[in-house]
Amino acid sequence: MSLNWPKPNHNYVPEYQVSGWPFVTSSTSNEVNSTPIAISFPFVTSWVQVFNTDVTPSDTLRVGFTRNGVSGVTGANYLILSGGQSTARLELKCMNLWFLKHGANPASFSIVAGLTNIDGANFPIISGSNGFGGVG
Repeated sequence: MSLNWPKPNHNYVPEYQVSGWPFVTSSTSNEVNSTPIAISFPFVTSWVQVFNTDVTPSDTLRVGFTRNGVSGVTGANYLILSGGQSTARLELKCMNLWFLKHGANPASFSIVAGLTNIDGANFPIISGSNGFGGVG
């Protein structure tokens, strides 16, 4: 009798049908500047929501899925949040989010996410060089 049971991976539908485990984190004030910052999740996400916690609309923030994506190395593979804005609840499975200031001023953020029980070792690396277009 084998004890090598298969582990859930990114295609395991039941993990996305149940409520996610809560994950919340925030940057410090004005932490996001000209050096990209990565937030790595302990498990694959089921959904994510990002908030630009600066109150000044000109304190804009880039949000993306790779360092090259937010840096604009191969194009504009990021979304922009002005100060005080937030994304909708994004139904996304990912392991990382990247942040970079978009304008002249530093910015800050908060993230709330629902996590699955899927270990990152069972998730593909999402990057342009692995064939995932639009992420950088």
